[in-house]
Amino acid sequence: MYADHSIPHAAGQIIVGVYFIWMGLKNIKLWGMNVNRIKAQGLPAVPCLLLGFTIQFTGAILLLADWHTSVGAILLMIFTVLASGLHHRFWQMEDPMIRTYHFLLMTNNMCIFGGLLLLV
Repeated sequence: MYADHSIPHAAGQIIVGVYFIWMGLKNIKLWGMNVNRIKAQGLPAVPCLLLGFTIQFTGAILLLADWHTSVGAILLMIFTVLASGLHHRFWQMEDPMIRTYHFLLMTNNMCIFGGLLLLV
């Protein structure tokens, strides 16, 4: 486990895995808000959330366990794209402050996607 990695590579992989676990737990605590956001888009909220959390936690655990890292990174890339498209639709937001905030979150997710590409 991590034997063939440099220290920066191992640290980065662990940080990314812990980030996705942390954010998943945070979003589980915000279950009601997430259900309302997904329902507002006409999607079945509970199945979407359960699928999303399954993909998120599976990918993060694979990274942390250093087992099938590429599969874990690809799962997290899929999750990041889907979650960004569902939750950060800045182009549909009227309030300039909220639009700017969600644009920032979308660009942050693009950077996370880039970091995940390095793990594939």
